[in-house]
Amino acid sequence: MGDCHELEKQLKARIGGIPADRIVFVGVGNRSRGDDAAGPTLVDLLAGRVPHAIDAGPSPENFTGAVKKVRPRAIVLLDALIFEGLPPGSADIVEIGDIRKAGGTTHTLSLDVVMEYLKAETGADVFLIGVQPGRIADGEGLSPGMAGALEKIAGCILGALEDANEK
Repeated sequence: MGDCHELEKQLKARIGGIPADRIVFVGVGNRSRGDDAAGPTLVDLLAGRVPHAIDAGPSPENFTGAVKKVRPRAIVLLDALIFEGLPPGSADIVEIGDIRKAGGTTHTLSLDVVMEYLKAETGADVFLIGVQPGRIADGEGLSPGMAGALEKIAGCILGALEDANEK
């Protein structure tokens, strides 16, 4: 996909009618590995603007209790995910079971497992917004242009929430 407006449209369809306080955003990634920080950076951009934004670092399985406490109707994981043929900073929605098909992830425990567990435990709609990284390497900050791309993605997420919750 890559287009932020398309992402916003898909999110509106997905979270329409769900109160913002019943949606949990979970940023996944390592801040010390370049663009793998996409998920936590998105949480930083959403913090204070959405009721529930959790930085789960590289181990989202350690935060399932905090997510379940909210009794969410939607759980949106945010993470760097390698897509074939998309430029850095592109974003797409990925379903449970499609993460391995979409491309590479940097986590030892597959996000599919965490997503399936959260779905079974909460009954919520669980999906991932994957962001195409430009560079994943130890000790480096975000690659050029990634910060701006993440700000646009956060804006699209917030736009979808505002529109969905004005209904």
